[in-house]
Amino acid sequence: MDPQLTSIIVPSEEIAKIEECLARLVEDTGSDYALLLDKSGQVISSKGDGDRQDITALGALIAGVFASSREVAKLLRERDFRASFQQGVRENIFIALIEEQWILCIIFNKGTHIGLVKVLTKKATDELAAVLERVRQQHKARDEVLGSAFRTSMEDTIDLLFRD
Repeated sequence: MDPQLTSIIVPSEEIAKIEECLARLVEDTGSDYALLLDKSGQVISSKGDGDRQDITALGALIAGVFASSREVAKLLRERDFRASFQQGVRENIFIALIEEQWILCIIFNKGTHIGLVKVLTKKATDELAAVLERVRQQHKARDEVLGSAFRTSMEDTIDLLFRD
């Protein structure tokens, strides 16, 4: 399995920092909505317009769009595309990759300047990259504590307790 798609548990303290960063990004850019996704499209956090009820589907579709644009980059012999911009009649979407694992998506209307979104998204991706690194370190430390021998022993004990 691709290690970038494995489950990483984000602690509540880090979720609070993520939510603060997204809220600041929405406010500073005048955007309608911000989503933080993992590469599979799972929503880690979101901020903005409370009327959006389609964020799960939106997250999956945005991850798919980003994955397909990365394949286009490969066909063009580019290393990758780290950002993507979708322009609509009423709303625009700016998507940025964070450390090969998370995707930051900003949804904004025609009144918001794309230059401002790009600059402030770069600042937010740097901040969120630091959060991701802390989460990875915590995950690594937990995995070291729950080494394979301990995990096997624990699984065997659970199997003994619940056997038929």
